[in-house]
Amino acid sequence: MRHGFLLHAVTTAGLFLGSNLVSDASAATSDHALAVSIDDFIYIDTSNEPTDQTAAHEQRLRAFMTALRDDVTADRRFELVPSSCASNCPTDGPALRDRLRAASQAGTQILIIGIVHKMSTLVQIARTAAINATSQRVVFRKYFQFRGDNDEAWLRAERFVSEEVRSRLLESRSQQ
Repeated sequence: MRHGFLLHAVTTAGLFLGSNLVSDASAATSDHALAVSIDDFIYIDTSNEPTDQTAAHEQRLRAFMTALRDDVTADRRFELVPSSCASNCPTDGPALRDRLRAASQAGTQILIIGIVHKMSTLVQIARTAAINATSQRVVFRKYFQFRGDNDEAWLRAERFVSEEVRSRLLESRSQQ
């Protein structure tokens, strides 16, 4: 199961890609935009709810990803590099190391990957990792817990994840 591998990679990214949490290769200086690529996150539902919500979850995840990319695009401190991955990449695409290599060749400095996991009727967790595409080291990884499974809850979660990811990227960049 490919998304099981990705889940393991995101949750143990420090071990999988190197133990440094702050990248040594955010080579851009503070006056240049940081080149970021965002792979589509995957969605896992282990809530065991009786109603099949697959279509609603797919729609909300697409909206989440679009909004996340739009937020990065709107922030002049970042340059969004199109993902080298097709929409099925997290589950059926190339291995993470190959994706990082392709992202680096496309000019990406940081690749963001993630998983949204619905654990129960009320609790979802978004697991994200930002990885330096050249050194293949984790810049940071973070878990975001959010409540609810409706459009409003997903919108609030995306806004918070977006702000936190951009803030953490800038923070790690300033530590260079």
